Amino acid sequence: MHKLLRFYNQNRLRVWIILLAIVLGYIILQQLNNIIANQDTDKEDNGKETTSNVVSYHNESESMVTGGRVSNSYSDEIGKFINQFFTYCVNHEPQKAYNMVSNDTKQLLYQTEELFEKNYYENKFIGNKQFSFQSWSRADNLYIYQVRIFDNMLATGLTSDNYIEEYVTINVEEGTYKLNLNSYLGRKQINVYDEDNNLSVQVVMVDRYLDYEIYTLNIQNKTDNTILLDTKRDTGSCYVVDSKENNFEAVLYENSDEDLEFSPKEMKTIQIKFSDSYREGLKIKSINFTDIVNSEEFARNNTIEGTTFKIDLY
Repeated sequence: MHKLLRFYNQNRLRVWIILLAIVLGYIILQQLNNIIANQDTDKEDNGKETTSNVVSYHNESESMVTGGRVSNSYSDEIGKFINQFFTYCVNHEPQKAYNMVSNDTKQLLYQTEELFEKNYYENKFIGNKQFSFQSWSRADNLYIYQVRIFDNMLATGLTSDNYIEEYVTINVEEGTYKLNLNSYLGRKQINVYDEDNNLSVQVVMVDRYLDYEIYTLNIQNKTDNTILLDTKRDTGSCYVVDSKENNFEAVLYENSDEDLEFSPKEMKTIQIKFSDSYREGLKIKSINFTDIVNSEEFARNNTIEGTTFKIDLY
């Protein structure tokens, strides 16, 4: 304590100058933030909009991946819609944002407003946030936008290169725009059916994401034996094939053993993820199972050869 008092007495002027500078800087920062918070949206010639929490770039409609452009007739409409959704989020109005989410996204990810608030809004928008967005890809009438969510530096007084990256797409439901979130691109009904002496398979639908697809299948074991749809001994034994003959493996480690085992005559619904990333012109033409075995025989001899089943999607 004696040393501290001695230091203060010897450097009193310097200490007070530093304290005053800190207080003055804080006051100026708060005043700047209050001024910005009370401003209406400013529109500049380069298409950039700024409000207290929003830095959006919806007029930058040049797609970053494909090089295509979102046409002017859609660019403003889509941009305003995305801008409104994320403005609700950063302004802490999740209930209004939830009303702008697509039915498919709600059904798949956020069945209730409470789930949306907990699993989406609270993970990204707690605190004082800003956002920006840019057209990412446009193909097959699908508009994908990249969104970045970051701290409001004027409000927090902090500088950081950290941000949360999100990808959204636009749905039109009954003439109204709706958003798919969390890199979800949408759902497509397929309802294709095929069978052989051992299996009957119906591909019901596919849920598409930016980095993968999840197929929902109804499968029945037609035999009197318990079978394994795949043994998991080879990562490439279950796969989809696209129109250019590219193979994409199933992510079967996400499926339990019970998912892939079928008792005699059993029918059940399973989901299988495939590692095909979204790209322009992507069209999956078949799903292939190449390691189907009798479960009891496989337990006795895990080197037995599996049988195959292929179902064409078009």
